[in-house]
Amino acid sequence: MPPLKKTVLLFLALLLVGLVKLPFEKHYTYQLRERGIIPPTLSVEKWNRMGQTGLAGVLGGLRSAFAVALSLKAHGHFADQEWYELESDYDLITSLDPKNPFYWSHGGWHLAYNAASWARMDEELSPKERETIEREYLEKGDAFFHEGLKYLPDNIYLWSQIGSMWTSPYKRPDYPRAAAAWKEAAHRGENGIYQRRYFYTLGQIRGREYDALTYARELIQQDPRHLQYPTFRTLYFALQQLPGINPDIPTDILFKDKAQAYRDLYNYRFRTTEEHFYAGQIDKTLQRLSAELNVPAKLNPFLNPRRRRITKGEWQREMQAQK
Repeated sequence: MPPLKKTVLLFLALLLVGLVKLPFEKHYTYQLRERGIIPPTLSVEKWNRMGQTGLAGVLGGLRSAFAVALSLKAHGHFADQEWYELESDYDLITSLDPKNPFYWSHGGWHLAYNAASWARMDEELSPKERETIEREYLEKGDAFFHEGLKYLPDNIYLWSQIGSMWTSPYKRPDYPRAAAAWKEAAHRGENGIYQRRYFYTLGQIRGREYDALTYARELIQQDPRHLQYPTFRTLYFALQQLPGINPDIPTDILFKDKAQAYRDLYNYRFRTTEEHFYAGQIDKTLQRLSAELNVPAKLNPFLNPRRRRITKGEWQREMQAQK
């Protein structure tokens, strides 16, 4: 057989084998990417943004190293308040190293916290512009965190960052979205703080008070130590006053004594006005306790409204001076 004919036949045979193998190799590669064993592909746009040095590094298997270099560059954009460039950098960084939670956490934090706060305080913008841009960066931060959770669905810290963002009184709280995030964190984490944060957030949503009480009772059955936390026991106290509810934990068990009950409820009262926690009938309880304890006017919110919590030391000083 002539050499040329052998070459053509060999080429056709290799081509046929390649065509047969291609679907299997594509499926195998897809499975590896789904399992996180190999990184995802980069879009044409992202390839174009990396430049010659970046391409050489990525093609040389140095995706993580190039991501580190880009994160240093992104920090410079943060220092200069160049938010569009910073967002673009983190978009590329997380494409290069999508399984690294640090980049998702840091990028979302820059967008939802730093960029949004900058927009809120920029006096060169009109009030309407400040609100619009702030909301835009809050949504971008939320979307960035959720994109990271596609790669790291069990990362509790990313869930908690979303919950913290949407419950912050210094931003624009969205309690239902926060509750959804805290619920995911509580489901995945053994630390009781996530369970309590989910409970607290339910107590901030009108119409979810009964859900909050039911969930709190489950937590207490699992671990009564939740009642050691002032916010937990005061919110629980208020929720027990819901219509149709028979209180299962009396006041003298929830609180060590009447003095602690007064201080805790006094301080919790601020949370009902500032953070929309359920109030129940705590004002009636405070009025009753203030009379029973002979609380001085300085510490009575109905005689001397003020914007400050009572510390245990201050309580002791004022009550001693009353004698």
